[in-house]
Amino acid sequence: MSARGPFQPFQCLVCQSRFTRHENLKRHALLHSRSEGEALLPCELCQATFSRPDLRNRHMKRKHPDNHDRHRKRVEVDSVTECSDESVSKTHGLHPDESISALMQQAMSEPRVDRIGQDVMDLQALLKPGHPSPGFTSFSLCDNDDDWSPSTAQIARGCELFFAHVSHFVPFLHQPTFDSNQAPLYLLLSMLSLAYQYGDDPENPDESGADLSKRCFHRARALTNDEDISAVQSYLLLQICAMMYLCGQDSSHGLKMHSAMISLARSTGLMHPTTIEPSTTQDLDTLWHSFIQAESHKRTLFAVHQIDALWYQFLSIPRSISHLEIKHDLPCPRDHWTASSPAEWAHRQLIQKQGQGPAMQYADAVRAFLSQDSDLSTSLPPFDPYGAINITQFLISSAREISGWSTMTGMLSIDRFGALRSSLVALSPFVSPTSPPTSTENSTLSTASWQTAMIELQIWSPSHTSGIVEASIDAVLSQSTYLSPSPSILCEDLTAKAIQPHIDWFLRYLEETLDPRGQGEAPWVALYAYKAFLIAWLLVRGGVSGAMGVVGVGDGDGVGAVEWARRVFARRRGLVLGRLIGECLDRLS
Repeated sequence: MSARGPFQPFQCLVCQSRFTRHENLKRHALLHSRSEGEALLPCELCQATFSRPDLRNRHMKRKHPDNHDRHRKRVEVDSVTECSDESVSKTHGLHPDESISALMQQAMSEPRVDRIGQDVMDLQALLKPGHPSPGFTSFSLCDNDDDWSPSTAQIARGCELFFAHVSHFVPFLHQPTFDSNQAPLYLLLSMLSLAYQYGDDPENPDESGADLSKRCFHRARALTNDEDISAVQSYLLLQICAMMYLCGQDSSHGLKMHSAMISLARSTGLMHPTTIEPSTTQDLDTLWHSFIQAESHKRTLFAVHQIDALWYQFLSIPRSISHLEIKHDLPCPRDHWTASSPAEWAHRQLIQKQGQGPAMQYADAVRAFLSQDSDLSTSLPPFDPYGAINITQFLISSAREISGWSTMTGMLSIDRFGALRSSLVALSPFVSPTSPPTSTENSTLSTASWQTAMIELQIWSPSHTSGIVEASIDAVLSQSTYLSPSPSILCEDLTAKAIQPHIDWFLRYLEETLDPRGQGEAPWVALYAYKAFLIAWLLVRGGVSGAMGVVGVGDGDGVGAVEWARRVFARRRGLVLGRLIGECLDRLS
């Protein structure tokens, strides 16, 4: 099995079988979802039976060509009808007593291909030994919460917490014009599910904010049923809550909502920009609100794309969105977005447009960084560093895909790695611009993403190249702790020197960030930092000089390195993610 691993990087979580292509793994996963009686799919025209729908379809095409088209159309009509019937309920879920096989049948009947992959990953996680069985049941609530809504005080305090601690790493809601009285209840609940991870419940001082957070999370799942941009935003916030804050069993909800979000993003036209016609009005306030609506639309897509790439980066779940689908310009400069009045916005627009070219589409910006045919500092218009994260993720995703190809073929593509590294270096000035205004939180997120990309360019993720597809951040942390890069490669002089500046950045960040929750640290920044520490710890144990000298840990002092990590990550124990990291550190020692 180990000999086959590098050439068959996709592994079934149930029976440990391995495959060369992800499509083969998805088809194989269906076999585990059927009972013995359901395993055979009969042909309607002869006595043949099949284990998979695609095999039966191939049989129809070869043996019954005259009936194939009629059979295919009937299946498509049945599938669409079935999907439409389910969409009327708007629950996106199953009854608690439905089986895994029923859930799989639902996933396979979906007309959108992009939902299938995510649903299959959910099912693999559910079928994993020791995982709770299908009682996760999507969007069900306890009976006593059916009519519950947060109070006015809880909403007001929750919105304050959201914009203080969360909105900078999902910057698509415009604080100066946001009106909680006009927002859909499910979107408010989604915001509160994240916000109360950072503060106490004003109605119940004796209870933690985390309890209210979880109650808002489950209530929002039951209510998110529209098909518009607010529903996309709600799904995005809820999956972050499930995967990064609640973790554990709730992670299955996050993956399910991710597939729903991607499908909805396409059907609602999120991939394409909304148009602003300045000539239709002379009212500055109307123009400002039109700009905010269009920019919120754009930033929502950039956030969706980032989360899609993030699950690929952490969980090795294939991406659902191609960068070519994004037809938007790069996000506007942050000070344009944060302007608190029409006059302030207009003034900043006028100042920026002096000597600046037109806005650039995201795909064109990616091509510009890949080709570097001109001076990017003058050819690219100013944009929010938040948009640089999407470019960073595209570049490192390309590197990870090369690593998978190299693992399967045994060949390296050094030329492409050199080009990607050059592109990342060219992106650096746009990730953390020196000229104000740039918020500390916004700059930290983009810089941490870039630093991680520079590390991963040198050291391939062992879990990714081994074909390990995870279903939760808990599993990712566990695998990261036990499945580390090869010390013989890691401690080579050239590799160690190449990654050391980027490891040092994370070590300094951990040392200097005294209040991560108060400073609005995005949860995945803590994950990036933990992975960087693991590499630093291996370098220390491998005898690399100065591996953690920047924070005062001596050469060869592996115990001291873990003690230092315990101290800095203890500042994050207020969140589930911080406690999970603490448990991993305990296992290290």
